[in-house]
Amino acid sequence: MDTADFARVVAEFGSGKALLVEPGSAAAVHVPAGWSRIAAGSQASERCAATRALWQIDGLAELLPRFDLVLAECLDDVRICLLRGDWVLLYALRKPFEPYEFRIGWDPQTFGRDQPPHWDALPDPLRGFLARVHAGFTDLDGLSYGPTRPRDMLTYSDLGLPATIRNWQAAEDIPGDRAMLLAQGLGGTRYFVSPELPAGTIGWEAEGQLDQPLDFAETLDGLMSYGFQLRADPSPQPVTAPLESLEVARAQAWNPELTEYAARDRIRALIADLLQALGGQLRLCTRGDHDGEKVAPCDAPELDRLEADYLLEPPAPDRPELWAPAIVKIWEQHDWPITISGDTRGVFVTTRTPDWFELTLAYHTQSLHLSLTSPSFPRT
Repeated sequence: MDTADFARVVAEFGSGKALLVEPGSAAAVHVPAGWSRIAAGSQASERCAATRALWQIDGLAELLPRFDLVLAECLDDVRICLLRGDWVLLYALRKPFEPYEFRIGWDPQTFGRDQPPHWDALPDPLRGFLARVHAGFTDLDGLSYGPTRPRDMLTYSDLGLPATIRNWQAAEDIPGDRAMLLAQGLGGTRYFVSPELPAGTIGWEAEGQLDQPLDFAETLDGLMSYGFQLRADPSPQPVTAPLESLEVARAQAWNPELTEYAARDRIRALIADLLQALGGQLRLCTRGDHDGEKVAPCDAPELDRLEADYLLEPPAPDRPELWAPAIVKIWEQHDWPITISGDTRGVFVTTRTPDWFELTLAYHTQSLHLSLTSPSFPRT
């Protein structure tokens, strides 16, 4: 088993910004009292056991059942670090076919003097966790894949985010001072809580657009557990394999003047234009026959449509999802309408050209998948 490179992580914070506390060292006597067993642990297994014991908050395992299993199965080591003057725990967690994922858990003493706004919108177990276990538990950026630090849980108004969030399900706007940022998701999406949302739900929005509130526990558990493989899960596929079960939007329009050959030319032109706009840095991998293209029958009689599926591979060592915002930005520059959705598999962005060709981008940390669908055309 590989050893987690904590020294590399500390170096990424910048020179003089972080100090890794070696087990049993002189610095270990100064760590928070509740972390003394972690500081004394000479073996990774000892440090992990002491860390998991901290998470024994009433109701927390029920709120985050999958992440509770992630801690049990994927946590390989934990180290104490002094980061910019604050004590933190660095968690090293295994992911399939990838290097270690690291998470930061802040000392609860860094919670801050005041409770965040709309604190009561959080479930009791999460409030207990933030107050007594970690005052924030996130990716290394301090905002993604988990609840951010309470001192950073500010309203949208305070953060200069959208002045209102459109709740399309309720057909109403949520004022920015009634929405508190909880975490950041993929592709610049954000998770928030608000007294304007139904109890037990969380908002997930992009650019101030909220499709509908989501179940709080299920959504946060999915965000924190994203990409981790459990023993009970189906065997993962290597990162070079495309996603097999995408819910790709299918064009509903039809064009009586469109032909199969014209549809092929148009889809290939859309792909060529996109790759050129990205500077030719992504490699296009096809799947299926006919260069990734296939003719599919429509529900309507005597009509077909052309579908194309591709895997976009970025240059090493870039992670695939880093390129997704660039692709979405290109579509926005064309003034094409953008629709964003997501589930535990990742984020899905769909757009439509003026001539009714639909493009769907699906992305997460392991792959970037692009599908295109033509309008329906008369069968030949």
